[in-house]
Amino acid sequence: MSKASGRSKLMTKVAQGLSALSLSVGLIAAPAHAATVLKVDVAEATRLSQWVVRARVVSLAPLDLRASGDSIYTEVTLAIDTVYRGKDVPKTYVMRMLGGLGKDGIALSVPGMPEFKPGEDVVLFLEKVGIGHVPCGLGQGVWRVAPGVLGQPVVYRDLGGLAIMARGPDGKISEQGPQQPLGVKLLSQLVREIQATDAK
Repeated sequence: MSKASGRSKLMTKVAQGLSALSLSVGLIAAPAHAATVLKVDVAEATRLSQWVVRARVVSLAPLDLRASGDSIYTEVTLAIDTVYRGKDVPKTYVMRMLGGLGKDGIALSVPGMPEFKPGEDVVLFLEKVGIGHVPCGLGQGVWRVAPGVLGQPVVYRDLGGLAIMARGPDGKISEQGPQQPLGVKLLSQLVREIQATDAK
């Protein structure tokens, strides 16, 4: 399958719920229960995202649209506390994520799709797609906020279920394999990286 035909197929089938469907972030189904995505660092995620925000997860609700020929989703209600990038960002936003529990008890699980819990504090890089704003690069666009030492919050990403592809200096794409959570960094450092990209 060519890169172009793979991207076209995704736009018609999976783009409704999967994030990071841009020219620089291709997404295909991967074997071994993983989703394969192109690597997105903070600078690129900032450029690709219409909104970059810090938010609190208020609630989760299932949404079964199979009767209309669609799919199963989970609606994640967010209370947006801080806007790092974006205009006209609402105080409350309902983000629709592919996967969840159907009315008949059937569950749809999508490898690599970020999962959320009520009460979580997160920094989200949100790219606009057909169904609204969703995390850029799947789990790459979700940073979890946790207490740090000396009262300085830290952030980390959970990249479980993702196989990340990276483009080398020669232009060739190679797989980095299934990912584990990345190292922790200060929230203030992440914010500086976002601001530095926006300032360019």
